[in-house]
Amino acid sequence: MVEITLRMTSRIPLVAVAVLLLLQIFSPAPVIQFVLVTIAGVLGLAYLWARQLSRGISLQRQRRYGWAQVGDIIEERFILHNESWVPAIWAEVRDFSDLPGYQAGRAVGIGAQNTVRWTTEGRCERRGIYTLGPVEVLVGDPFGMFEVRLTHAYRDQFVVYPPVASLPQLLEPHGLARGAARTNVRTLDMTTNASSVRDWVPGDALNRIHWRTTARRSFANNESIYVKEYDLEPSGDLWIIVDLAAAAHVGEGTESTEEYAVILAASLANQMLRANHAVGMFLYCDEPMVIRPARGPQQLWELLRALAGAHAVCEATFGQVLEKVDPLIGRGISASLITPSTDPEWIRGLSTLLRRGIHCSALLLDAGSFDGHGPVRTGTQGVLGALADLGVSGHIIRRGFRFELLTQRRQQRPEYKVLGTGRVVVTRAGTEEEAAWVSVGQRES
Repeated sequence: MVEITLRMTSRIPLVAVAVLLLLQIFSPAPVIQFVLVTIAGVLGLAYLWARQLSRGISLQRQRRYGWAQVGDIIEERFILHNESWVPAIWAEVRDFSDLPGYQAGRAVGIGAQNTVRWTTEGRCERRGIYTLGPVEVLVGDPFGMFEVRLTHAYRDQFVVYPPVASLPQLLEPHGLARGAARTNVRTLDMTTNASSVRDWVPGDALNRIHWRTTARRSFANNESIYVKEYDLEPSGDLWIIVDLAAAAHVGEGTESTEEYAVILAASLANQMLRANHAVGMFLYCDEPMVIRPARGPQQLWELLRALAGAHAVCEATFGQVLEKVDPLIGRGISASLITPSTDPEWIRGLSTLLRRGIHCSALLLDAGSFDGHGPVRTGTQGVLGALADLGVSGHIIRRGFRFELLTQRRQQRPEYKVLGTGRVVVTRAGTEEEAAWVSVGQRES
């Protein structure tokens, strides 16, 4: 939808014509007549010029990609057509996209029956869901008396996904790491986690007998048989719960607990999905967002899209969030919590999940290292100790943590090399030819 408006930039020429006309009527003079005819002629010519431009000027906006990751380049192409018989001495293109740091506006000149093309680029520095458009084109006559405004109301959504990093040291605690990878809930089924033994009772299978304990505890005239007790094995399905409480997060821009939490959630989801686990996510921004556990690459993009628009604006505390997510997680499922909160309230909520047989782990963001109050908050260490008492593995993430990014920037242009003979060859094709230009406001075919 294009809206075209034509207006005068100033009423002074009309007032001047009216005054000169009155003077010519009541006090005729050759000078007044000459000035009157000149101004009226210029005014009429300017109107016809602007009128022609309003009917002949059109703009086409195209993009190459409908999404990007942090660090990628957004590339757009603008095509300005002038089908009228008069040139546009100046044409200003104003873009109202909300992508941070991206400016697509430009001032150009275009001749009659001509077309001008140009491309704009910008680096995607912040994750988020943004809008490309609307755009305005301002043209006018050479005298500056009339202005034509073409408003293109179409717009397109552009998603900048968060980066994905490798987190092996956080997902596989070993040695002196706090917590254990078991739920500590007894089950009658045989699992890989045998935690203790008990006396044999009729009905126990022979393959459940722990022979070493039976031999060690048996004495003369006091022979007993002991069988293994198994813990409920955690399911391969994982729920990622991200704390987005506004009061808990500190820092600005990329060096904030909010951005670190999003990167950790995206990286954890990617790693578990690549291991063929089902991953779900619970976010609480303005309203709860629930993504049920599923497998496959499509699930990863759905999770990344949810994280792209996630911001720490929630008024509910993390403890209240855990109460809301409690009915969603089934018995035996694993849950990973990402939070900068040191409020002991959410520790009590975590105890409820543990009693239901849910295996939990936590990634704790040390908010003190982000707000300049010291390298480590004693509260974060206290939370880590409380988690250890509950048998929950935890890891502290501080500002400056070096994320090993897995995704590289998209190769959008081919790379060339000049040989000794002067011949130019392509060393890396890139994706410029593979990605077709798509008009903004239209979907890719």
